[in-house]
Amino acid sequence: MSTDGNDPTYPDRNNAGLTKREYFAALAMQAILSDPKDMESEDEANEGEEMEGGEEMEGGGKKYYGRRDGESCMECCCRIAVEHADELIKALNR
Repeated sequence: MSTDGNDPTYPDRNNAGLTKREYFAALAMQAILSDPKDMESEDEANEGEEMEGGEEMEGGGKKYYGRRDGESCMECCCRIAVEHADELIKALNR
């Protein structure tokens, strides 16, 4: 059984409402907004735990979340929530 992010979260005969991707993104957004430390660098948030990916920061270390050039805080939170939703859908399909 696989999960399609475009499938409705709660199917009915009209398929009205949120898709699974939208629902997962909303849950991720709720978590992101409830804990601002998620926006910190690896060293600040995880005290040196190894993590994959991330962008190099000036002076060393990597930033895993945070705003990109020209991106507002709201745009950043939305982007990260959707990225988490997409990763969850990938993980569910493994």
